[in-house]
Formats: sequence, structure tokens, C-alpha cells
Amino acid sequence: MKIIFFTIVINCFTFFKQEEPLSRVANIELPQKSARLSKNELAAISKRRFKTSLAMSQYTRTFDIGGVLLGFEDYTTDLKDFKGLEDKKEEWVNMMKGTGGTPNIDRAEIIKVNNTRFLIQSIKSGDEYFTSFISDKKGRKGISGSLQYKLADKEKADKILNEFLKKISFKAPSLSGDN
Repeated sequence: MKIIFFTIVINCFTFFKQEEPLSRVANIELPQKSARLSKNELAAISKRRFKTSLAMSQYTRTFDIGGVLLGFEDYTTDLKDFKGLEDKKEEWVNMMKGTGGTPNIDRAEIIKVNNTRFLIQSIKSGDEYFTSFISDKKGRKGISGSLQYKLADKEKADKILNEFLKKISFKAPSLSGDN
């Protein structure tokens, strides 16, 4: 009887301890050696390593992967707010050019990974890079995120981004609550 009670208690703890999925829109597999960061850990790492953490602090899921920060989240758009990736790209490039200074745009392109298009935008600020990505909508939802890294980690960051995007498999809109 004690064994049965003990098993029930363990199963209850396991059930209540389950973490929220990384995404409701897609199945996501994180890169190897990804360490999830709390808001306090992100602030401490950013303060030591980077000039600002503003871009990364907006995400609820942030990870440190060997010195490269990765943050991402699901997004939802209103039916009336339809902008294609081409429009978003043009808007971003024009905004960067309109800041008064010479923009350090490193990358602004739309790529296709596993039949899903992603807009990749990257700027360089001194010896730091900020790279953002946003997927095409699946229904009215998608995934967006950013990477922040130093110039010395650029090659590693590009590899992390490519591997991360390859391992995203979107759920059908009805499974993501998008109906």
C-alpha cells in the first residue's frame, strides 16, 4: 500500500512540474548545450558581455549557447494586420536608413527553410551583432526571435540560427489554437 501511495505522489509532482512547451505554434528543438536564462541571469550576462540587453529582454524564453544569446516567442497577428515578409523587410531597411547615421545592416534577406520562409535581419554595432528572425504566418501565428553575439562568435551564431530554424516544425493552425 505504501508503494502505491508513494507512486501516486511522485506522479502528481511530475504532472504539476511539467514546463510550458517552448511554443504552441511549432515543435522546437533547441541547439545542443542551450542553457535557459532567467531574467536576472540574462541581465547579469548582458551587463558583463554586451552594451545592452534591451533586444533580448523582450523574450520570455532566452538561452545562452556558448556565448551566443538566443531568444524567441510565438506571435499572433490580427486579421486586419497582414504584412508579408517582403513588406516587413522593406519597412525595416527604410527605418534603419532613416535613423540619421549610416546603418550597419549586415543582412536583410528572406530565406526558405523546410517550406517555411523566414525574414532574417542583422545589424552590427561596434563589435556586437543583433540578428532577428520572423517566420511567415501559419494561420495568424508564427515564431520570431533574436540572437545577440560578439563579432568573434559570428560564425557560431550563423550556425546556431541555421540549425535552430531547420529544427522548427510548425503545427497545423487548428492544433495551435488558430482557428
